[in-house]
Amino acid sequence: MNASDKQMLKIALRNGVAFTVLLLIISYFKNGLINYKWIPIWFLFFAVTGALRYYYMNKKTKD
Repeated sequence: MNASDKQMLKIALRNGVAFTVLLLIISYFKNGLINYKWIPIWFLFFAVTGALRYYYMNKKTKD
């Protein structure tokens, strides 16, 4: 695994965790409940979008 892949993985994990926690906090204060069944889907969605954003921004700077 090269440095770029490690950086993308780090960004994906950070993005997934941070935005999932933010969404959980918002939903808790709005509804008073935490819907645990959606956590893996939220995490995957935010992790993938973070990795894609990093990939395309990095690709654009290399061109």
